[in-house]
Formats: sequence, structure tokens, C-alpha cells
Amino acid sequence: MLHISDNPQTTTELHPNGQTRIKAAANLIGVHHQTLRRWWKADKFPKPTDINGILLFRNADLLAWLERQHSASEV
Repeated sequence: MLHISDNPQTTTELHPNGQTRIKAAANLIGVHHQTLRRWWKADKFPKPTDINGILLFRNADLLAWLERQHSASEV
């Protein structure tokens, strides 16, 4: 089953095997969606996949990125 999150409120709502739209991912991280675009074009953020013209992030990629950011802030 494909899990697509249109508006996850927390990372606990992200199914690891699901996908999330750009604006929802930006809201979750706390940045503007255009910031995410700049970041993935600069290889600072996972790139989304294009599924029938809709850009979706793999939730596993988002969770891994968030974990790396959290780990880096603890050092």
C-alpha cells in the first residue's frame, strides 16, 4: 500500500515506507518549499521522485535527513 502524506504534523506520522509531498515536507521541517528546492538542487537535501508529475519525497529519506540534522546539532 502506498502511503502519501499530504500534511504530516510530526515525524511520528511519517510512515517509513510512504511518501510526502513537497509543501508538507517543508512544513514539517519548518522551511518554505522553495528552500527545499534550493537545498536538493545544491545536494543538501534528498531529491524527490516524480510520480505522474507529482514530486514526492520518500519518507525514509526525510527521516534519515532529520536524524542527521539532529545528530549534528548535538555535537
